[in-house]
Amino acid sequence: MRNNKLSLVLILVLLLVPSSMIFSQSEAEQILKQKVPSLISFVTFGKDKEELSQGTGFIIGEKIMATSYGLISQAKSAEGHDYKGKKIKMDGILAFDKNFGIALVQINRKNPILPLGNSDEIERSNKVYALGANEAGEFSLFEGETFDFHDYKSQRMIETTISLTNTFNGSPVLNSSGQVIGMVVFLDVGKKIIIPSKVLDLLPKTNGGTKFKSWQPEDYFDTIEGANLAAKIFYSMNNSSKAEKFLKKILEFKPDDLETHSLLAEIYTKQRDYSEAISTYKKIIELDANNDDAQYGLGNVYLKMRNWKEAISPLEKTVQLNPDHTDVYFQIGSAHQELKEFDLAAESYKKFVATGPQQPFDAYYRLGLCQMELQQYANAVTSLQEALKGMPDDVNITYELAQSYEKAGQMEHAAETYYKLAELSPKDARIYYNTVINMYNSAKMPDKAAEAAYKMVALNPNDPDALFNLGFMLVQMKKFTEAIEVLDKVIALTPGMEYAHLNKGFSLYSLKQYRNAIKAYTNTVELFPENADALMFLGMSHMQLKSWDKAVESLRKSMELRPESGNAYYNLAICYLNLKDNYSARDIYNKLQSVDPGLAQKLKKYIK
Repeated sequence: MRNNKLSLVLILVLLLVPSSMIFSQSEAEQILKQKVPSLISFVTFGKDKEELSQGTGFIIGEKIMATSYGLISQAKSAEGHDYKGKKIKMDGILAFDKNFGIALVQINRKNPILPLGNSDEIERSNKVYALGANEAGEFSLFEGETFDFHDYKSQRMIETTISLTNTFNGSPVLNSSGQVIGMVVFLDVGKKIIIPSKVLDLLPKTNGGTKFKSWQPEDYFDTIEGANLAAKIFYSMNNSSKAEKFLKKILEFKPDDLETHSLLAEIYTKQRDYSEAISTYKKIIELDANNDDAQYGLGNVYLKMRNWKEAISPLEKTVQLNPDHTDVYFQIGSAHQELKEFDLAAESYKKFVATGPQQPFDAYYRLGLCQMELQQYANAVTSLQEALKGMPDDVNITYELAQSYEKAGQMEHAAETYYKLAELSPKDARIYYNTVINMYNSAKMPDKAAEAAYKMVALNPNDPDALFNLGFMLVQMKKFTEAIEVLDKVIALTPGMEYAHLNKGFSLYSLKQYRNAIKAYTNTVELFPENADALMFLGMSHMQLKSWDKAVESLRKSMELRPESGNAYYNLAICYLNLKDNYSARDIYNKLQSVDPGLAQKLKKYIK
C-alpha cells in the first residue's frame, strides 16, 4: 500500500485548480470540505498481495461504503484511507448488483454519510460534480454537465462531460445541492458511465455479507452481467468497437442470443463489414426464421453493397412477415429501379405511397422517373407533381417534370416549367430557354420559340448564339426584316457564324431584294467557298435578275459540291434553257433523272 498519509486539509486549494474546472476556488473548497469526510480512497489486492486496482468509495450508510463492483470483484483484501490519511479497514462485500456493476463494502469506521438524491430529476446540461481520489490518494473535485441518458434495464444511465482518470472509479457524482445522483463506473479504460443513485438505494444495507478472504474472485467484465452492461451502454453511446468487444463476450455465455446477434449485425453494418453483417443476419434467420428485422437488415446490407438482386428476396420476406413494415416497399422499388426493372419498381413505389407515409415525395419522384422510362408520360406528370409538393424548388424534380410535360405533348406546361427552372437556377437559364426554343422549333411553332429566344437575348443582349436563335425563329415566322436586323448583330459579333450569313441571305431573297441577296451570298461564298447552299441561292438570285451566265457559274459549283442535290441540277438546266443551250439542258436533265426523278419529270416538259 502506497503512503497516502497527506493532510488534505492543507492541499485543498492546491489540488483544486485543474484547467477543466470552471467554478471558483472558494466554491470548490466549500464543496470539498463538506463532502470529503465521506470519501475513501482504497486499493485492492489479490491472493498473493499483488495490487489489483485503485479507486474511490463513499459512505452511504453506517459503516457502509458504496463503490464500483468491478473494482472489488477480484479482491482477496482491500485497504482504504480517508482524507486525513487514516487507514480504514475494509472487511468484505456486503451487497452487490452485477447488473449495474455496483457494490456495498463493510468498513470498520463511522464516517459521515453522503445523502442520496433523486437521479430522476436530473436533466440534460445540469451542472454536476465528481468527487474522488487521484493516483496518490488525494481527493479532488471536477465539474461538468450531464450530456446524455441511456436506458438500461428500465433505469436511466447518465453520461457527463466530466473527464476523469480511472482512479475515480466508484466516485460519487453530486448535483448542485450536494446530493449524490449517481456513481462513476468505468466500463473500460477511460470509458465511464454514471449509475443512478436510484439503483444504489435499492441495495440492502444490513450487516453480514462475505469477507474478502472468503470471496470467490471474478473479473466483473468477464461475467455475462458485466459484459451486458458494457455492451449495451457502449452501443447506446455509438461506440461500436467497444460494444462489439463486449457483445462477443456475451455470446460466449449465450451463443444463440438473438438480441446480441442483432446488435452485432447492426454494428458490422455501420462499420461496413458487410461480410460479417450478412453472416450474422443469416445466423439470426437460422435461429428464428420469422425474424422480420433480420430479413430487413439483411436486405439493407445487400442494398449498401449495391447487390440489388440479392436484396429483393429478404426485403419481400420482411413485408410478408410484417405487413406494417411498409417502408420496405421503397427499398424494393429502389432495387428494381437499379436493375432497370422499371415496371416492377413502379409497382413497389405505388405500394409505398399507397400506405400514406409522412414523406412520400422521394417515392413519387422515383415513380415518375420509372414512368418516364416506361414512356407513361401522363402518369409521370402526375407523380412528379406530387413529388414537387414536398420539394417545390427542387431543380431535378422540376426538370424531370418539364421533360414529362414535353414528351406528353403538353408543350405550354413544359415551357412554363422550363421557365421556372430558369428562375430556380439562373446560371443555367440559357440552357432552359434554348430547350424551349428547340422544343417549339421541332413542333414547327416558331412564334412560341421566338418568345423563349427573346428571353434568352434578355439575359445577355450580346450573346451571338441567343441572337442567332432569335433571328432564325424570325426567319421561320417570315419576319424577314426583323430577322435581318438581328442577324446583322450576330455577324458583327461573330463574323464567322456561317448560318447567320445564310439566313440573312435567305431573308433578303425572300423579300425579293435580289441585288442585296447577291451581295450577302457573295460575301458568304468568299468566307465559306464550299457552302453549296450559298452558291445555289447566289445562282438563284442571279436568275431572278436574268443574269443567266453568272447564275450558271454559281449553280455548277453548287452541283459539284453537292451532287446529290436535285435543286441545283434543276435550276442549272433552267439557266441553260434561257441561254438557248438545249444540249447542256438535256445533259443536266439526264443526270437529274437518277438524282431526283420528281424534279426531272417537272423539267422534262421544258426540254426540247
